[in-house]
Amino acid sequence: MSDPSITAADPKQSAWVAANAGAGKTYTLANRVTRLLLDDTDPEKILCLTYTKAAAAEMQARLFKQLGEWSMLPNKVLEQNVRAIGADLGGPEDMKKARRLFAKALETPGGLKILTIHAFCQNLLSRFPLEAGVPAAFTVLDDQTARELITEARARVLERAGSGDAPRAAAVGHLVTQTSEQTLNSILDAALGSDRRKLDRFLEQLAEEDTALAVRRAHGADEERDAAAIATAFGAAFKSDPRMLEMCEWLHGAAKNTAKAAAQLAAAYAMSSPLDAYAEIREALFTDAGASRKLPVSPALAAMQPELAEAFTRLQSDFADAENARRAAHAASLVEAAIVVARAMREEYARAKKARGALDYDDLINET
Repeated sequence: MSDPSITAADPKQSAWVAANAGAGKTYTLANRVTRLLLDDTDPEKILCLTYTKAAAAEMQARLFKQLGEWSMLPNKVLEQNVRAIGADLGGPEDMKKARRLFAKALETPGGLKILTIHAFCQNLLSRFPLEAGVPAAFTVLDDQTARELITEARARVLERAGSGDAPRAAAVGHLVTQTSEQTLNSILDAALGSDRRKLDRFLEQLAEEDTALAVRRAHGADEERDAAAIATAFGAAFKSDPRMLEMCEWLHGAAKNTAKAAAQLAAAYAMSSPLDAYAEIREALFTDAGASRKLPVSPALAAMQPELAEAFTRLQSDFADAENARRAAHAASLVEAAIVVARAMREEYARAKKARGALDYDDLINET
C-alpha cells in the first residue's frame, strides 16, 4: 500500500488531508508544491493559503529549506530525496532542473505566495475595491481595536434602548425579563462573534420576508397568537367548563399526587385571571423540569365516573398541546427580540467601521 502522504503530494490528484497536529500536513503540502515546480508549473501561479501567520511562515521555511538543500546535494542523494516525495528524475536535465528550483523560487516576482486567508483576501480587495464595494484605501482592524468598537456599539444599543427607541427597548426588556442579563450579553456577543457569518446567511435568507413571521414558522409557532394569548385562551376555556370543577371534586379520592393536582386545578378554576389559571394548571400537570406529571387514577375510581376519567385524560392531553404551542410562541418571541438586538448592534458596529474606512477580519472574507 502506498504512503498516503505521497499520494496527497501528487499534484495531479485533488486531495483532502485530515490529520492530528505534528502528523506531517505541512511536510506533505511542501512536497506537493515541490512536485508542482518539478512539473514546470510557474511559481507565480501557485497559491498556498493557511489560517495563521505561524503556519504560513513554517511552510515557507520548510519549502525553502528543502529546495536549498537540493541545490547542494550529490546526485545520488538528490535522486533519493526526489523519489522520497513520490517524484522521479528522468535524466540529467531533470537533475539540473531540480537543483535550479531554489533559485527559481527566489527569483519569482513577489516570491512564492504562501499567505494566510486574511492576507490573501486583503490583497485581493486592495486590488479591486470598486468591484468589491469597499473603501479604496481601507484599513484592517486588529483584534483589540475591533473589540473596542464592538464594546462601543453594545453601549450605544443599550443607551438608545433606554432613551426612547421603542423597538430596541421592547426587545431588550423582553430578553432581560424573560431570560437574564447574562443571556442578553451572550446574544450581544454572538451578534458579532466568530459565528456571525451564520447569522449573516440567516438574515440574507429572510430577505424581504417579515422577520416575526419567519421566526414563528421556523419554530412551528402559531402565526396569529403569542404565548400569552395561547395561555389566556386555554385558561378561559378551562374556567368556563363546569365539568372541570366536578372532575376536581371527583379526583380528591385518587392517589396522593393526583389528589394534590386536583386541589391545584380547583384553585385554578376559582381564579379570576385566565392567565393566572393557566399558570396554576401548569403547576398541577407539569413538573418544574417541564415534563408531564404522572397522575394515576385507579381503575375502580375511573369505573365510578368514566366520563370524568375521560375528561381528566383529555385535559392532560389538551394542556400538553397548549403548552407546546405556548413554548413555541415564547421561544419565537425570544428569537425575534434577539434578532432585533443583534441587528441593532451590527448596524452600530458597521457605522463605526464605515466612519473609519475600516474592515475587520470577518469582513475581509465576506467581501472577498
